[in-house]
Amino acid sequence: MTSISKTSQLAGLAGLVLAGTLAAPAAAQEFPEREITLVVPFAPGGSTDFVARTVAAFVESKIDQPVVVNNMPGANTIVGTEYVANAEPDGYTLVVATNGHTTNSSMYSSLPYDAEADFTPVVLLGATPNVIAVNPNVGVDTLEGLIEYAGGLSGPLPFATAGHGTIQHFTGELLGITAEIAVEHIAYPGGGPAATDVRAGHVPLLVSGLPPAMAHLEGGHLTPLAVTSRDRSMALPDVPSAHELGLTDVVSSFYLAILGPSGLPDDVVETLNDAFNAALQDSDTAKRLTERGVMIEGGSSGDLAAFMAADTEIWANVIAESGIEMIE
Repeated sequence: MTSISKTSQLAGLAGLVLAGTLAAPAAAQEFPEREITLVVPFAPGGSTDFVARTVAAFVESKIDQPVVVNNMPGANTIVGTEYVANAEPDGYTLVVATNGHTTNSSMYSSLPYDAEADFTPVVLLGATPNVIAVNPNVGVDTLEGLIEYAGGLSGPLPFATAGHGTIQHFTGELLGITAEIAVEHIAYPGGGPAATDVRAGHVPLLVSGLPPAMAHLEGGHLTPLAVTSRDRSMALPDVPSAHELGLTDVVSSFYLAILGPSGLPDDVVETLNDAFNAALQDSDTAKRLTERGVMIEGGSSGDLAAFMAADTEIWANVIAESGIEMIE
């Protein structure tokens, strides 16, 4: 877990002198004594918003304080994330971090915060895999068939995603690198428009999160070839993972994690970690999440720190190797 900063330690010692040594245990027990703001750096109504509100509802009952979801979309999660980076490190302002947190460092020439140093990991909530799917008119129904199809094209294989710099964009590039096929990214303003255009036949291949693609897949309008979780997804149990099909490096997911500002006291992190883990272990909460394709994770603050460090390195390498254009 993140240790208390020297400044916070000195402030704490000063408080002990003023309030007396007996006040310290009582103060520690009081957290939380007011509402917690959970910043979602996306617009309301999406999958991240759904997960945040579902988990927050249980956490409220666990800590006996309101957990208020505050949507702050903008700049590929940078707006809401910066807000939390600048918040007081007291545990009352948190952010739902997703892949943008660990990839923006490689995609943007500059950021208003340090993605590692300016945050305290709390817990990894879960992840939803991406799905690789094609328009049925392409005439392939396996990932191997797609690779053969791409090899026969005179140019690169176009693939549609929710936008430039998304985890789906990086996943499509990773597929091209791993399968040794040329690919061309077609960016859309969201997963819904991307799925609709592939369904219409304007682009042959879709790399998408599960929620925007599910209705098209269930209706037979798109053919799923593989999911990108290491194992099969409960939402698509009949669809193999790219990993099990031999493309062992093609593993990606849209993860959701809770972070606070840097310098959160250890006892505050522990309280929050316990509450969010309890939510993930609650049967009703877990059912709601898994029905939306979320693979529940949980674990310690240290587990999340290790996960995010590895995720940062993986996608930095993919971005560099594929030559994806940085955002100024």
